[in-house]
Amino acid sequence: MSKIAMRFVTIVILALLALPVAAAPLEVLTRDGGPIAGPARAHGQSFSQETGQAVTVRTRPFDALYGEIMMGFVTGQVPADLLIFPADWLPDFAPYLQPVPEALVQGPLVQGIHPAYRDGLMRWRGQWMAVTLDGDLHMGAYRRDLFEDPATRADYLATTGTPLAPPQTWQDYTRIATFFAGRSGPEGQPLAGALEASASNGQRLWSLFSHAAAYTAHPDHPGHFFFDPETMTPEIDNPAWQRALRDYLAAVATGVDESGPLASHGVRTAFAAGQGAMALDWSDIGVLATDPKASTVADKVGFFPLPGADEVWNPQTQSWDRLAAPQSVPFLAFGGWIAAVPRGAQQPQTAWDFIAYMAAPERAARDVMSGASGFNPYRLSQLDDATGWAALMGPRAAQNYLRVLRESLNAPHAAQDLRLPGYPAYMEALDARIGKVLAKEMTPEEALHEASAEWDRITDRLGRTSQRRHYREAMGLEEAQP
Repeated sequence: MSKIAMRFVTIVILALLALPVAAAPLEVLTRDGGPIAGPARAHGQSFSQETGQAVTVRTRPFDALYGEIMMGFVTGQVPADLLIFPADWLPDFAPYLQPVPEALVQGPLVQGIHPAYRDGLMRWRGQWMAVTLDGDLHMGAYRRDLFEDPATRADYLATTGTPLAPPQTWQDYTRIATFFAGRSGPEGQPLAGALEASASNGQRLWSLFSHAAAYTAHPDHPGHFFFDPETMTPEIDNPAWQRALRDYLAAVATGVDESGPLASHGVRTAFAAGQGAMALDWSDIGVLATDPKASTVADKVGFFPLPGADEVWNPQTQSWDRLAAPQSVPFLAFGGWIAAVPRGAQQPQTAWDFIAYMAAPERAARDVMSGASGFNPYRLSQLDDATGWAALMGPRAAQNYLRVLRESLNAPHAAQDLRLPGYPAYMEALDARIGKVLAKEMTPEEALHEASAEWDRITDRLGRTSQRRHYREAMGLEEAQP
């Protein structure tokens, strides 16, 4: 090659190197479907328009998401630049994640998150590892038009000897559900007494946990919800859980069965269609049931906190203790969806920038008021926005809805979901046995005993000493150790 040609090639190469290189797309991995992935895509498009940084949202079916992320971690293949996953998976994923930047933790975006979600679900072993995008808890919904109807109230009083009102205890809940089951509603169709998830892979375990929370929350013996915090012996086959499972089965028996067992989404759509007197679900139900475009009972809905119990199981004396008054125990079912950045991510700073963009208060407020987003209220400002919620639901429903959310989240004894390494294995073991109970292949006692034995084996496999430390930290019984 001549010297002139060499110079020409060199000039061309230098010119090409001087051209701006488009950044690789920021890759986000989360579950499939409209909820969760939908907002991620929408915010990704607007983020790209404003910054020039492309965002690609890759999805996997929910039941495959955990496995794909964990496989990437253990094989050294970073799953994506940014992960959006359930808060309950954080104990397993935390060793492979980058801590949240301190500036983000101390800034208004994180500090404006309700402490129940911020302090309880974004940290693991004392470190901030993720940012909450969604606040999950279970609540009750009921048909106000049925509960306020004079003839129905008189009939209920004559039948049960008690006034008809939103349930204070699980005993009240079962009594009301039994009364309404099969009764004709104003539309002339038979009603379900209570609608709860019971389908396989349909979030039914969280309904059971909601029933169990009040029976297991002894004020003198904290931390006994799932395990004995001293020995890590499972508590899930004790009389409190047996009673909770019987209550749950009684509620499911009053539900709609024409189309088979309901998943969580089926619960809220059936309730919005006017098919049930009550329903137990995540707070998504409030947005859907009050939407005139999606609900036939939009102006007839009320809400109540999870019912409580007037007696609680004492794990020390192995007996029931009577309480001075019914104790309601809110349950942060599932915990919500969180965003995190893996170690080894190609664009970590861009990933944190996108998390901050997506979780900005003005965008988050729009997300939680959309029934399609899959995101529920989690910021303090969202719980105080009476005007915004009133415009969405109507003043009466909004006031009731926000009151239930605030009371539940501010309760000093609110129960968290299981947070422990190996979480999917524990859940699968219990869910399989509950499925056999629903199929009438096992008794409640047999199912819980068998699941408890499997939980013991899982704990031994993962290390009882380390699992004990993790469980006690998650239950707030001792300080987290880094």
